[in-house]
Amino acid sequence: MRATSGMACVRLLYVVTAVSALGGCSDLGQKEHQTSLRQAQNLALLRRHLATDGNRAAYRRQRGGGFGTIEQLVTDDPPDPDGVDREVTKEVEKIRKDTKTQVVDTEEEVVNDVSQKLKNPDDGPIYVWGQILGALICLLIVTCVSFVWIREQWEQRAAATLAEAGASPKSATGTSLVHTMTCQELEDLLNTSLTGLSLTTLPGQFGLSRDKVQDHLQKFGLNKMTPPIKPHSLWLLMRQVFGGVFNSLLWFCVTVEVALASFMGADEADLVTPGILATVITMAGLLQWWTEQQAESMMNSLQQLQSAEHVDVHRDGQCGKIAPEQLLPGDVVCLEAGLRVPADIRILSMTDTVLVDNSALTGESVAEPRRKEAMATEDGKQAPILLESNNVLFSGTSVVEGKLAGVVFATGDSTLLGKIAKGVQHARPRSSLEVQIEHFVHMIAMTATCTGLLSLVANLLSPQKLSMEKVLLNSSTAFFTFVPEGLMPTVTFSLMISSRQMAKRQVLVRKIDAIETLGCVNVLCSDKTGTLTSGKMTVTDLAIMDAGSLTNMSLQEAQQAGSSNGTLNKLVQGGLLNSSAQESAELQFVGSPTEVAIVSACRTIGGKSLQEVRGAAPQIYEIPFSSATKWMLTAHNSQDKGEQQSQHSEQAASVQLLLKGAPEFVVGCCRLSQQQLEAVTKCYESYMALGKRVLCVAEYAFAAPSNFEFKGSGPQDVNFPLSNYTLLGVFAIEDPPKLGVPESISNMREAGCQTVMVTGDHPNTAMAIARRVGIISTIVEDFVDGEDFRAITGAMIESRGQPPDGISLADIAADASLAPSCAEFWQMCVKHACVFARVSPLNKQAIVQAYQQFAGHVVAMTGDGVNDAPALKEAEVGIAMGIRGTEVAKEAADIVLLDDDLRSVAAGIEQGRLCAENLRKSILYTMCSKVPQALPTFAQLLGIPVALTTVQVILIDIGTDIWTAIAYAAQPPEASLMHRKPRHPRKDAIVNRGMLLYSFAYVGLIQSICCWVSFFYMPEMWKLFNKTEIPVVYSAQEKISIQAGTTMYYWALVCGQVGAAFAATTTSTALVKYGIPNNWLNFFIALEFCCSAAVIYVPSLQHAFGMRALSKQQLVIGSMALFLIVFLDELRKTWVRSDTASQQEPKMPLQTVKEKREQREHGDTAPASEAIPDIGGSA
Repeated sequence: MRATSGMACVRLLYVVTAVSALGGCSDLGQKEHQTSLRQAQNLALLRRHLATDGNRAAYRRQRGGGFGTIEQLVTDDPPDPDGVDREVTKEVEKIRKDTKTQVVDTEEEVVNDVSQKLKNPDDGPIYVWGQILGALICLLIVTCVSFVWIREQWEQRAAATLAEAGASPKSATGTSLVHTMTCQELEDLLNTSLTGLSLTTLPGQFGLSRDKVQDHLQKFGLNKMTPPIKPHSLWLLMRQVFGGVFNSLLWFCVTVEVALASFMGADEADLVTPGILATVITMAGLLQWWTEQQAESMMNSLQQLQSAEHVDVHRDGQCGKIAPEQLLPGDVVCLEAGLRVPADIRILSMTDTVLVDNSALTGESVAEPRRKEAMATEDGKQAPILLESNNVLFSGTSVVEGKLAGVVFATGDSTLLGKIAKGVQHARPRSSLEVQIEHFVHMIAMTATCTGLLSLVANLLSPQKLSMEKVLLNSSTAFFTFVPEGLMPTVTFSLMISSRQMAKRQVLVRKIDAIETLGCVNVLCSDKTGTLTSGKMTVTDLAIMDAGSLTNMSLQEAQQAGSSNGTLNKLVQGGLLNSSAQESAELQFVGSPTEVAIVSACRTIGGKSLQEVRGAAPQIYEIPFSSATKWMLTAHNSQDKGEQQSQHSEQAASVQLLLKGAPEFVVGCCRLSQQQLEAVTKCYESYMALGKRVLCVAEYAFAAPSNFEFKGSGPQDVNFPLSNYTLLGVFAIEDPPKLGVPESISNMREAGCQTVMVTGDHPNTAMAIARRVGIISTIVEDFVDGEDFRAITGAMIESRGQPPDGISLADIAADASLAPSCAEFWQMCVKHACVFARVSPLNKQAIVQAYQQFAGHVVAMTGDGVNDAPALKEAEVGIAMGIRGTEVAKEAADIVLLDDDLRSVAAGIEQGRLCAENLRKSILYTMCSKVPQALPTFAQLLGIPVALTTVQVILIDIGTDIWTAIAYAAQPPEASLMHRKPRHPRKDAIVNRGMLLYSFAYVGLIQSICCWVSFFYMPEMWKLFNKTEIPVVYSAQEKISIQAGTTMYYWALVCGQVGAAFAATTTSTALVKYGIPNNWLNFFIALEFCCSAAVIYVPSLQHAFGMRALSKQQLVIGSMALFLIVFLDELRKTWVRSDTASQQEPKMPLQTVKEKREQREHGDTAPASEAIPDIGGSA
């Protein structure tokens, strides 16, 4: 509703401005007609004064000189004709006294000259160009308003069509229960052939027939998710140029300028200013549009690189490969290790072990096993929901081990992936920068309007008796002086420069104003797998049983030892032989992440390939790994026949049995002394406490009789020994933290940004990684009051954090009485929680909402999976991973990390703060000149000649200030930037009252004093100030003096702005210490001086801008403003630094955990004044 009313206001403003422009141009004909009558009347009086030769010669001289043209003499509108007579006589007599050469014109020549000017007044250049430009602006505005309205109607109809007609593919009725159905029930539901389907019976008469393929294609559509409705690029361009409150204000200024130019005479009309302003607005919008289009183009390229491979499908008794988008519900597909799942599939047949990587959906890094049997109700308990069933494959996941056959039951938008993607296709709330710019525009618009109205009233009541054209010109000048015309280009260039800086760090910014929002973030909700960790299981530590004692070593130490250690060599060979991982043609291992980690480490340590080791000891029997038993066993022909001796037989061993699995089971099968058992138990428990997965490997030299046949699949039915094994060693495996993550989290904590882990992994694993990367510190772990809330699970959120039906978390945050227990739970969570584990996609979204609603935080969310997409969309800044990230996550995000490096997020926060800081400095600098620009308009009421003309104001704002303001975008950060608390966009405005006081009442006041001192330094100004005649009429020489005075005023203001530019480069750091490292700022300041010198000393520019050349002494007087502002501001910064230092209290050293535990043991309690601060939970 708010967005609709805002758009309506914008359209209304456009219509009003269009009508104003059109009305001004329409009334111009009538105005010109009235002017022609006055000119004809004045012409009769003028002809009398040209009767003599001297007057005619004076007129001829005057017409070619610098005192104006015939129109300036006859278009004045004095109180009575005699006034014209006296004024013209005075002017002509003045010219005649200065004339040495008499040139005679006949009266007829003069009459013909003037008559030609008055013959067709409506065909004057100002009238024609005013009509044309006004009509074009009206046409453009009306077209844009119509385009906005048509676009809104189209989007509404498209949304209604998608919602009602079901433009996306539909799923078969009852697919939410497919995990509980038998093969026959699935066959009836999907209208396909499945009876007797298994891996051994394929290919056969299974799947869809040709006739059913066409029927299903019409019914369900292609296997493609409906893409989100994206506005046309032309519409985005129009919105960038004409949309927004500030652009509306600027276009209103352009329209008013054109209307005023239509009322002015030929010499006073100014169409250059609105033309320049319109060009600046258009270029700023075009640049921002182009930057975002480049980001979208790169996003499309990334999505094209992730296209899925063709899949094996069985239709009508034949097997073939088809594109994934051609899949239909009822199709029978075959998948094997390494393939991506193209649709939601119910498993019907599989090998003994099938493992699936569901990290894209659940966030868990450990592969999950699958089964083919239907999920049935057991012991009166209800069957698990579809998402938690283990006989279903979901689109977007991948098979890491095994082979399977199944039937497709959902495609496109009907898949779980499609439903999540559709749930995040809603409009994102406005960015903090948009809110702040709108707040600033309201402030400036109110100030400018009040100034313009005050000027209008003052000019109407002025004793100077100004004409209406002069009154409107003065009022509009006072209004325009407070409008920062260069704000939007400055914002756009600042964001573009920040975007380019982040692109160098492999960060793709899809929406450039998200950069500034990123700088305001004070809570970072980060996924674990692939973000905080590498996303790849890795062996980090080993332990070997050498000479009866256990030896621990890191992977690096094991690599150095190599094959020289016999026991280590046996462990390495056991890891390569007892594994289901395979080596692909590209020499990459394929299998479960755990198996791949072990064989990769063993190959690195032993230096032998997988084929070489397995070729020397062929596998003759295997009991695959099962999630129920948690172990696997393989039997191999012994590599050392005749050398190894059986522990219970004198016969030579012929078979090597290798056992690998959970330490509790494997250790129980080994022969160990009590001391060895305690050492091994302590070893693997210490690894588990660090969140690592532990697997033990043991061997047994089995003297198998000839023609022995291995049988059995468990301890109860095997026909070979499962006891008295020899323990070879222990593998400790984890998904290790990424390089630089702990440092990044520490830097963000110092900057006031808390990092919270949000993952689908087990709480113990999540807590261990959180300690490793610094999310949880030891002090916080032991002494935080809300210790139970350090780690929150999804089950706790479901039981305690779910709001009642019909009530949102925002409602509860506003009124805790609606759900007191829920409110208390979330208040404790946002205050103390560091880890959220075992959470679902909806839980992640609720976590983001809780930090926003209950703590008022600005939240950034990182993620790579489909399960992260709702939270990415909900957060103020969504950050997706570019390498591991799914298309759904990238589409929901504002920023994409192309290298998946969390360090880029910390750098982005710094860049966002720098962008906001430089934007504040730029606005601060721009607003400093507004007071000295507005004062000359009011000074005319006191009889002071005009000190600064409108064209000079525009020259300062757009000709020089805008480029210096833009140069602040390249300003390097101050040392204290990342040690400050983040700015809260809803509480701390970019432009606050202190900035306005600094600009208007401090620097602006100093500039005004220096400008007026420079203006009245010209002696003639005091004489002109004392003129008492009404209306005040200036002679030609007096006009020259006034131009010299305005030049002095202009030069002093330019120097004052240069001083403001240097003063605004730092907030508190001394300029001598900080230096002038911004070369762009230095260049544009030098360019500002060059431009000012050009308009002061180049004759053609002098005439265009009403300037006069200044002497060296006058230049020195005006330049004093620069040194005075820099000197006074350095004194202010010195006072600020000293005041800040005096307010800082010395920090109390933190007690260590050991000291605190000793206090507890002795019954000591730290006094309240020495309480340990909460440095980890809330940072």
